[in-house]
Amino acid sequence: MPDRLFTALIFCLIVGSATHAHQVPNMTAEATFTSDGGFEVKVNIDPRVFLSDNPASLPPVPASWYLDQSENQRRSTFRQATSHVSRMLKFQLGKEALKEPAIDWQAMDGATSLAVTANTAETHLLGTFRGAVPEGADRFTLEYAREGQVSLILLTTTPGVTEPKVQVLFAGEGSRPIAIPAGRPRPEPPPPARGPSQRSQGPEALALVVLLAVIAGAGLRRFRARR
Repeated sequence: MPDRLFTALIFCLIVGSATHAHQVPNMTAEATFTSDGGFEVKVNIDPRVFLSDNPASLPPVPASWYLDQSENQRRSTFRQATSHVSRMLKFQLGKEALKEPAIDWQAMDGATSLAVTANTAETHLLGTFRGAVPEGADRFTLEYAREGQVSLILLTTTPGVTEPKVQVLFAGEGSRPIAIPAGRPRPEPPPPARGPSQRSQGPEALALVVLLAVIAGAGLRRFRARR
């Protein structure tokens, strides 16, 4: 069986199990790269992966778990999710690893991928972060920590590819390298604006001083002549 067909079959089995049986939690990471050197990563996690050391032992997380939280509690939940991603997933762009990316989180329905509602039976968290590929980096890999307790589905999309490449990782595994558009040189910042004190020292300022002195001298001579 071809590798891609075998991987796709595993992917369908895992997703189908999570959708219909609602018992086996997993994580999904989706990385999209653009021709201008930008990227976007979305991480879909089942909260059970950081609520328990044995996520499969817990039932699906209901909507009330999230909807009944205060704003402070939700911020704490998102911090837990960010910490889990930082500990479990190592995103590598060329030789540079992304360290503690700023992730924006939202709660979503695990079955429909829409915003969580009171009718949601399985709550997930969707985290998104964006950035620019470092200059010269032309490969992307993802390493999954040995402490992981669930399977990880990695989807990668690059320019010119109509469908994402699918890889399934288990704890302690790393993805195959994916060729991505190489990062472009960062534009140099513009020079700092010259302040008034700096401008006054230029040749234009000196010429103005001389002109004012000439005008003042001419005026003084006229005043004396009238006397």
